[in-house]
Parts: sequence; structure tokens; C-alpha cells
Amino acid sequence: MLLAACGGPAPSSSAAPSGGSNPPIVTATPAPGAVVPAPGSSSTVYPPNPGAVVVAIDPGHGGCLDWGVANPYDNKPAKSEKADTLGIALALKQMLEAQGITVVLTRAADEALAGDNYPSYGCNGPDWRDVNGDGVAGFGPNVPEATRTRDELSARIDVANVARADLAISIHINSMTQGGQVFKIAATQTYYTDASSWADASKQLAGDVQDGVVSSMADAASYDRQDRGIDGTAPYLYLLKPPGSADNEPRRGLLMPAILTEVGSMSLEAESELLSGQAGYDAAARGIFDGIAAYLRNRPLAARIDALIPDGAAGAQPTAVPGNGPPFWPAVAPSDGALSLRLTNTGSSAWPAGLRLVAGWAATDMPYLAAAPDGLAPLDPEIPALQPGESVELPVTLPAPAGDGRQVVWIALDGPDGTSLTASGSAALQLGNAGP
Repeated sequence: MLLAACGGPAPSSSAAPSGGSNPPIVTATPAPGAVVPAPGSSSTVYPPNPGAVVVAIDPGHGGCLDWGVANPYDNKPAKSEKADTLGIALALKQMLEAQGITVVLTRAADEALAGDNYPSYGCNGPDWRDVNGDGVAGFGPNVPEATRTRDELSARIDVANVARADLAISIHINSMTQGGQVFKIAATQTYYTDASSWADASKQLAGDVQDGVVSSMADAASYDRQDRGIDGTAPYLYLLKPPGSADNEPRRGLLMPAILTEVGSMSLEAESELLSGQAGYDAAARGIFDGIAAYLRNRPLAARIDALIPDGAAGAQPTAVPGNGPPFWPAVAPSDGALSLRLTNTGSSAWPAGLRLVAGWAATDMPYLAAAPDGLAPLDPEIPALQPGESVELPVTLPAPAGDGRQVVWIALDGPDGTSLTASGSAALQLGNAGP
């Protein structure tokens, strides 16, 4: 089942939920409007303030029903794509957290977020959830094709969006086959989408990770490998909500630069063996780590906006709510609109003068908004030109929601020319006026 992708010559499908991480570094409470210096660190990833950077990692596939692509040599759970991607993700998480970066995982075990309950196949996991809101959920002959996959993808997208990650990476391993023929090739390829407003940032991230993985895997391999480069046109639903998408497809796309990396291919037996052990996990993870570090070093303009309310800080591992709908929801805004925000410069350059906060509400029955609503209005505070890693806490008064029912407010920073920083991949803060 497709949960994202796996490329190659007519590749078999490949593309899958929850772990913990430490919250961003928070300094002692400053006076409102006072600039808080960057804490500084020895981190090789983002030295000024590594805890303020949030990376979402999606270990492809997972759960009883989704092993990923078949291993042509030893198709058992321990040698499956879902097991290998999890091993790589956990190694990457450890590397990033050792450098102070905040990490959110879509899964930390062999599990699924949207349900995994199909006794006919010996799967007795959690009950099904209609995550994408199309009115159907589950798996089987009486359920529309790919319903389970679409709901699972939506849940994983929601993890990254509710955590407001700076970037999202989905990890996969290819198996290049066609008509039953196995192509005994070892290769790395990385995908992004060129159809978002932050396509340039996603392309840069894809190139940096591709270079890192190719180099690291070559050092670990005793055989020849191919560098298949990056691709911005593959229609992988993890990366983008397709225009005019049907109800059974994800309705909420990722709101930050994101890539899907096929770190290797198990269709070459030697690579299959390498990637099913710790040496392979570490090699692939090291390559992704190096790519993330390179990307963050060259990201000039970026921002994090946190609400100083319970559950308002970015980077906390989202907690699933009970029920049979979407598991992950943003925090709820104060009913009187009075709110304190922490703004942090997470880029590599000083902020320009003239940044301004803007906000606006829109009605939705989804957990959060898929795009900025019309009519964003400026908020009052003057924004200082923060240096990398610096932060400031500012009181704001949100406009009142227009109308009744559940609404979500979108809070973002606009540049001096009116271009939103969301266009370069800095996720907006979203808060509801009510929970699920």
C-alpha cells in the first residue's frame, strides 16, 4: 500500500506513528518586549539556539497492515521496510537531540495512527479513525480503496503541522522491481514538491539531504551505488495536498518544507543486508543529519511563533485525543483574545526592520487551516530586528472570531514588503476557539 512512495524503474509502491522529544529551550521569563539573547551552544546543527528548531521525522510505513515494499530476499518483519525506516529514524532522532535539536516522530514503534484493526489478517490494533474527514474509515472489501492509507497519511501530516516543525522528512527504502523482475541496483533518490510557495526551500532541503545520504551510504557500502538526484514533480501525497483532491485524499498538506528520501534500495541484496542493521541505520541517518545541518546553515530568514499558554509551544510531541476523528488538534486560544507570544529568529541572518504580526480567523471543522485565511489584519506590537537565536515576548490582543461555531486563528509574520514568512517555510501559529 502506498503511504508515500518508492521510486526507481517502475518501482513498487512505498511511502506510514508516536514518539517523544524535549521541548524547545526556554529562557527565564523576560520583561515584555525585552530581547532575550540567543542561548548559544556547541551544536553543529544550529549553534545560536538549537532547541528552537523542530524537525519532524516520519519513518515510512508501519503497523500490522503496512510493511512497505517487499524484501525480495527475506520478506519478514525484521527485514521489512517499516522496520528499517524506524531504525534509521530512531538513529537520526538520537543524533539530532544530541545536538540540541527538538525532534517529533510520527511513530516510535511498529504502529499506525489511523487504526490497524483487521482481524482477518491477524491485525488487532487500534480502531479505525476518519482522519481526513471524508466520512469513511478502515480497510477491507467494503471500504473504498486506499481509505486506510489516506487517513494514515493525514494523521502523519497533522503531527508535523500541529508541532509546527521547521522541516519534515519521510524516510523510505526502495525495492526496484518491474513485472516480477528485481533490478539489482543500489540507489538513493529524494523527492520534494515544486507546487508549494516554499518550493525553493524544499528543493534546497532535498538537495542537501540527497548529497548527505549519497556520501554517507557510499562510505558504508562495499558495492557500487547510484546517485539518482532529486525530483520535484512526483505526486506523493505525503508531500502535497493535490489541487482538486478527492475526498478520500489528504485534505491538509504539510505547511513547511518537506521531503521524502529513498535512502537506498533493498533490491540489491548487499544493500538490503546493510540497511537492516545498525551500521546501515547509522549511515543513512548520518547522511540525513548532514543534509539537515547544511540546510539550516543556509536558511537566512526564518521564525518561530509560540503562544505562552498550555500546549502552545511548538515542538511538543502532539498527543492524540480520544475518538474516531482526527487525533491531533492545536491548542485553544484564550477566550478574551489576550495572548503573549514568543517570537524567535531561527534563521542564519538578522531579521530586517519592518516585520509585522498579522492574524485572522476562519471557520473549519478540520483541526487547523490548510492555508492562510483572507483578510489577515496587523497586530499592534513592534517587532525588533532579532539576531539569529534571539527571541522576544510580546503581548497581543487577537481580533474576535467573526461568526459562530468552531474557528481557527492564523498568526504569522509578514516581511517589510508584505510577503509572509510562511512563504519561505516558517509555519504559522494556529489556535482554535474550541477543541475537538
